[in-house]
Amino acid sequence: MTLATILVVLLWATVVLRLPTLWRDRRQRALWATVFALALCKTVEFPPVAATLHTPVLAHLFGVLATLGLLRFVALVTGTGSLRWHYALTSAVLALLVALAVLAGGIDTSPEVLGGDLAPAAIAYWVVLEAYVGAVTVTATVLFFQVGRAAPAGLPRLGLWAISAGLAVIALCTAIQTVLIVAHRFGVPVDFGALEPVEQAVLAVADLVAVAGCLVPTTRRARAAADAYRSLLVLRPLWKAMRDAFPEIILFSPRRALIELAGVDDVHLRLYRRVIEIRDGMLALRDHLPERVPAGADPAVTEALGIALALRRRAAGWPPTDRPGSWAAVGPDMADELAWLGRVSLAYRRLAGAEIGPDAVPTPRPSGSAR
Repeated sequence: MTLATILVVLLWATVVLRLPTLWRDRRQRALWATVFALALCKTVEFPPVAATLHTPVLAHLFGVLATLGLLRFVALVTGTGSLRWHYALTSAVLALLVALAVLAGGIDTSPEVLGGDLAPAAIAYWVVLEAYVGAVTVTATVLFFQVGRAAPAGLPRLGLWAISAGLAVIALCTAIQTVLIVAHRFGVPVDFGALEPVEQAVLAVADLVAVAGCLVPTTRRARAAADAYRSLLVLRPLWKAMRDAFPEIILFSPRRALIELAGVDDVHLRLYRRVIEIRDGMLALRDHLPERVPAGADPAVTEALGIALALRRRAAGWPPTDRPGSWAAVGPDMADELAWLGRVSLAYRRLAGAEIGPDAVPTPRPSGSAR
């Protein structure tokens, strides 16, 4: 697999993985737009696609749009610049590039054409393109480096610095290419054929490094979301039992829209809500908890047995006990609650079919949505 193939695959994977960030804020939307436009740019430049389209200008236009997204991201982070100005500048650059490409009779990026006698319009085309892309890339390089210095040590800082390093190399290659094209126009001999493979390899590596850095926070958030969904599934048997016994404990009905699936923060909100609803149900159930519960194989099994007994007593219409028992004490952190209730929920699920008294424990099966 070539570097170009790896880059295209990684870019489109990043576009998909970062889709949930569209609902977060404008900065994340600008960053997603940058990656999306860059994915289109590299797809058009991909050799099999490029051989079919024969329009290198299209890749350059997508590159300008990717630069616009990067410019918007920098402006939103620093609080400088206006949206109208950025759109006006980018529109002017796009219009100028199209006009220069028409005047030059088309733009060809092959080494043979670059090493030949380029028309003044073609020289102007490359200068405008590289000046715009290079200026924004240098600005973004400095920004990501400065933010990386203030970021927590470890993956967050390395990710930001990887983006900065990749952008710095891209800016350097852009500047070198512009200088070489202009210098060749003034008679300096330049072997573009020998330089092209090196340039393409360096740019591909730089793009890979920058995109990999962009994936770092996405990967961490995706892992956190996966853990949250897994916890939702683990807690479902216990939560369903409390919900069926006490419908009033449900804080608000879960939304079924696809947008809910995209919000990582919303996943954690639903998990937090589920813990609260379970605890509210256990609090309401405490009056039916016998003072002594048969000891299980471990404390979590004992807790599950107590919940099952209390639910059966309540369902059978038994009056509240004079001296109710108590639930196990858990640490103050949400992580402690999740770990403990997860163990209890798994134990409660395994009680299906077990006999406590005359009837089977009514353990619900965790079917349906995890929400």
